[in-house]
Amino acid sequence: MFFEFLRYNLVGIFNTIVGFSIIFSLMFVGVSPVISNLIGYIIGSIVSYYLNSKYTFKAKRTKRDALKFFTILFLSYCLNFVTLKWLLDIINPYLAQFFSAVVYTISSFLLVKLIVFRSDR
Repeated sequence: MFFEFLRYNLVGIFNTIVGFSIIFSLMFVGVSPVISNLIGYIIGSIVSYYLNSKYTFKAKRTKRDALKFFTILFLSYCLNFVTLKWLLDIINPYLAQFFSAVVYTISSFLLVKLIVFRSDR
């Protein structure tokens, strides 16, 4: 479990760098924070599925698991989106992206670990 958690965090760090690079680059060139967020999370979700299934949980990838994975990420993204929209009225858009990412990260990890890549299968 420890090494799985370590791998998850390493994949998460890489995925966060990819996602935030896309989000902040798009925002820097004038794309709205909401659209930047959507594009960054779509690309990040694809990277996340591949790396987590291959390296973190070392799971055999199935269409059913992929569907569950992306459904969970969509639900986590919805939580992220609601948080982002709320925070954009209160704080700097870059900080809003960061804090909404925390909501996404916690919800997605818990749901992916408990539903998609359960170790009791």
